[in-house]
Amino acid sequence: MKIAVAMSGGVDSSVAAALLKKEGYEVFGLTMRQYDAKKSGYGENEGIEADIKDAKAVCDALGIEHFVVDLQEDFKKIVEKNFIEEYSSGRTPNPCVICNPTIKFGKFMEAAFKLGADKIATGHYIQIKEENNQFKILTPTDASKDQTYMIWKLNQFQLSKTLFPISKYKKPEIRKIAEELELPIHSKTDSQEICFIKDHYEDFLKDHIIFTPGDIILPDNKVIGKHRGLALYTIGQRKGLNTPWRCPLFVLRLDVVNNTLVVTEDPDDLLEDIFELEDINWIAGKKPDDLTGVSIQIRYNSSPVPVKNITEVGNSLLIELENSTRAITPGQSGVFYKDNQLLGGGIIK
Repeated sequence: MKIAVAMSGGVDSSVAAALLKKEGYEVFGLTMRQYDAKKSGYGENEGIEADIKDAKAVCDALGIEHFVVDLQEDFKKIVEKNFIEEYSSGRTPNPCVICNPTIKFGKFMEAAFKLGADKIATGHYIQIKEENNQFKILTPTDASKDQTYMIWKLNQFQLSKTLFPISKYKKPEIRKIAEELELPIHSKTDSQEICFIKDHYEDFLKDHIIFTPGDIILPDNKVIGKHRGLALYTIGQRKGLNTPWRCPLFVLRLDVVNNTLVVTEDPDDLLEDIFELEDINWIAGKKPDDLTGVSIQIRYNSSPVPVKNITEVGNSLLIELENSTRAITPGQSGVFYKDNQLLGGGIIK
């Protein structure tokens, strides 16, 4: 079987390639150039260009071929466009959730097939299990590196054509393997969350969005300051408001219609137990018959919380939680889990 490993130039994908080669697969490295490093503020040997060089160096060390596929136009039309539109509408997107099904497991996978690959492999910490001709997504051995939240939009075909070789390892073990193999990237630090933005996302958005200042108000409509543009804030945010006040303030709501930023003194105002999901995807291709004992994760770095009830409302789902949780943010993903299995998810309305 011929495997195209998605080589990011990092430790995880490099070790994934090494493990597959050791297992006897015919392996080659494939790196996607998804953004222009210079336009993103990176220096000549930074960002994606540095990653491509690192990926090639690893492939040379492993004795495998390395290819680069240019997906800048697709990435710009799909991922960057969604990122800009979501922030413009007062929502807080997660670009990886959009990139994975459309680019990494979409256009990238297509490019791998054209190069003769039977499947692709990545350095994600995710487990796949095939059972009764169904592919299930399970959390990895290293819970601290769990990346299942990011792939809830994948389908059965994409899962059937993907391997996650490092899912049973913990990160220190992966680094040790890289060091033992003398891979040139064994001490390289982990990449940042938003690959196409070097520093703060404001630096990217300012080239695409006109920031319109407006009032910062309390829930009783009392004006207490001015914001710099709603796209620069997110629900639950405490720092960066630059509004002197008698106590800490928290972003409660972004009112796009009136261009006002609603803040609160009481962090308990951020607690909610009912919200709605749209753009639903179930990993099995349909809604599970039994959703008892299901939990939902509402942001990447958080733990799933128990769900009390799920009601279908048109094409959306109304979610009622067992207990209130803080800062449920429109644009983020709500991802369903049952024990250690990812069932699917949606976008928070």
